[in-house]
Order: sequence, then structure tokens, then C-alpha cells
Amino acid sequence: MAQRDIIRTEAVVLRGLDYSESSRIVTLLTRKRGKTAVLAKGARRTKSKFGATLQPMAHTQVVFYYKPTRSLQMLSESSHVTTYRTLHDQLPKITLGLRMVELTDALISDENPQPAIFELLVRVLHRLDAEEERSQTLWPFFQLRLAEALGVAPAIRRERVEAVEDTGWLSLADGGVYPIETHPSTAQQAPRAALRAYAILARADLDTVLRMHMTPPVRRRVQELVNAYLRHHFDESIPDRCRTVLAQFQQAPSGKAG
Repeated sequence: MAQRDIIRTEAVVLRGLDYSESSRIVTLLTRKRGKTAVLAKGARRTKSKFGATLQPMAHTQVVFYYKPTRSLQMLSESSHVTTYRTLHDQLPKITLGLRMVELTDALISDENPQPAIFELLVRVLHRLDAEEERSQTLWPFFQLRLAEALGVAPAIRRERVEAVEDTGWLSLADGGVYPIETHPSTAQQAPRAALRAYAILARADLDTVLRMHMTPPVRRRVQELVNAYLRHHFDESIPDRCRTVLAQFQQAPSGKAG
């Protein structure tokens, strides 16, 4: 008989799917076991013991029964580690948070512990909940830091960034910024302000990033550069489930975990 272990760990809910009339299948990013799918029996009932702890983006403490021969584990308990003040109430923040968990889900494999990615996701969701201004900056910051954790950190060198005058290049191959006279083989041209902002997002700490001021045109161009860099390395077929996850979020039961 296959061994069954009891796993207690922190987790962030990445997505959920209705299963039968009363249950849900929930994909978690756990600190101990990485991305794990669990079955939450009775989660769809009005008075479910899981309450709102299985909503996408929820930061929880979970207990589940783990069998190595089973792809779907059995969830026993779930309770909030963090109760967000604004993250589940403000549509712009909901949209950004769902993008973060969606991208994480798309880019990491099952049951491959990624403690750095877990810490990154928790930290950025916490700041998204707390920020009242410039929260949009967290999205490209998160994308670049996730890429770094997955082994494709942008190759930012200060002398190259400072050498950019009016316009320069973003190399999609290494994520580096280059002056206009040095043309990388696969690159996008961009104005100096956008390339400098991109370089700060790629290298600076979170507090510094949140103090950045970008005009709307610069912010849009920076986001285009970040998107292009990730598509180059992780393929353009990254799924966009944001609308589906948002619909699941709106249908999730309210209340606290039991």
C-alpha cells in the first residue's frame, strides 16, 4: 500500500475548478512541495469549512494528505495566513494579482519546490494589497523577478545603460540594454527613458521600484518590453485565464475559514 503523508505548509491559491456538485479542485503553490493540485470536498457548500480560503491569491496554511502515486491530493484544512484589506475588493488590484498567479501557474511545473518563487509571490501580493499608488509597477517587477528565479535574469550592465542616449536596444536574448550603435541580433528599439526604467525594474529592490515615477507612455513601453522578453523565453502560448479566474473569484463563498 502506498504511503500517505500529512503535509502542513503555507500556500498561495493559484486557481480553482468546480468538481461535482459540492467540491473543488484547487491548484496551490506551496512552500514545501511546490505546485500541488488538491481536492477540497464540500468547498462549494454555503457553510463550507474552507470559507474564502480557496479564492485565487489567498495566502493560506493548508493541511493535505499526500500520496506519491496520486496526482490529486486530498485537502483536509485551510486557514488564512494573511487577510488582505484591499486585494480582493478593488478591481485593478484583483486584475494584477490574478495576472501574477496565472503567470506563476503557467511557468512552473508540478511538485517542484520553488521557495524563491513562493516568497516572491507572497511578498508582491502583500505589497499590492498595501499600495494605494503606483501598484501597476508591481506587475513588470514581478514578471522580471519570476524570469530571474526561472534562470533567465536580464543581463543589465550599468555602463551599457548609461551609454544609451536618445534611443537604444533591449536584447530579447539576454534581457540587456544596449546603446543604439551596438545592435543585438534579436532586439527591440526603445527610447532612453523606457530602457532606463526597465533596467531599474530588473535590478532594484522593491522599495526603490515603488518610488519610481513613469509617465503613461513610458509605462506602456516598458510593459511592452517586459512582455516581449518573457514571450521570447517562455513562448507566446502562455495561457491567459484571467477572465475565467476572475469569474471563479466572484462566485467564491464569502466568510472566514473554519
